[in-house]
Amino acid sequence: MKQILFILFFLPAICTLARPKGALQFSVMGDVPRSAHEDTLLQQQITDHNRHSTSEFMLHLGDIKSGGAPCDEAVYAKVAGYLRKLDVPVFIVPGDNEWNDCDDPDQAWTFWTKYFLGLERFWNYKPIVSRQPQRPENIAWTSRGVLLVGINLVGGRVFDKSRWDILLRDDAAWVTAQLAQNKDSVRAAVIFAQANPNDKHASFMTTFRAAARTFEKPILFIHGDGHRWLHDDPWLEPNIVRVQVDQGGIAPPLQVTVTVDGESMFVFEREPF
Repeated sequence: MKQILFILFFLPAICTLARPKGALQFSVMGDVPRSAHEDTLLQQQITDHNRHSTSEFMLHLGDIKSGGAPCDEAVYAKVAGYLRKLDVPVFIVPGDNEWNDCDDPDQAWTFWTKYFLGLERFWNYKPIVSRQPQRPENIAWTSRGVLLVGINLVGGRVFDKSRWDILLRDDAAWVTAQLAQNKDSVRAAVIFAQANPNDKHASFMTTFRAAARTFEKPILFIHGDGHRWLHDDPWLEPNIVRVQVDQGGIAPPLQVTVTVDGESMFVFEREPF
């Protein structure tokens, strides 16, 4: 009995030591929840995260429902309610299932901004979060020597070609500006979005890759959309690493550690606890 009590007493200290000195640690989920079963699963994942995680914040990479489910306001309110139960701040970017693939994208966008724009303010997060003036869902901040940039880059259909082109141009301008402004003050950058980039995102990717070459330091581009784990280097720039997270219904949130070691800057734990 004495041995058991000793372990329980010191467990919080053991968990705290899991974050390497000077490193940034955060969690990432995406494409969840997509069913009633995943509603329950997500709530359990949140409970587990609150009990065990040493992450500073959570990133949600969009798609808060299945593509076939109606874009009803109740869905946005429900998922926002789940996420607010996390003990750490949540940053979320839009997905196509809750925006451009909806029957009425403009109404869907109204729901998204009502429930998710500025969600991290619920936790009184300390680092200053910047927003692109013309597109406030595009965000950026720095923590522990790492630049984080979230953008509205979605998969799905091009519902309005003119608006799509403006979206990609705004995304490219935001990422380029943030990489340039923070190059001398950070050791790495994380760009997060919903879409697995394809030909529909070509103009953004051309500009982003050019900015990455100028930035020179390690960049993690992390997204959802494809539902299955990918960890590769699909672009020619040697400083960009790409990760596609598992869909939240088949795996727990990914834990990412941005170390201070230039040889292995990004460490991924798919079963962190």
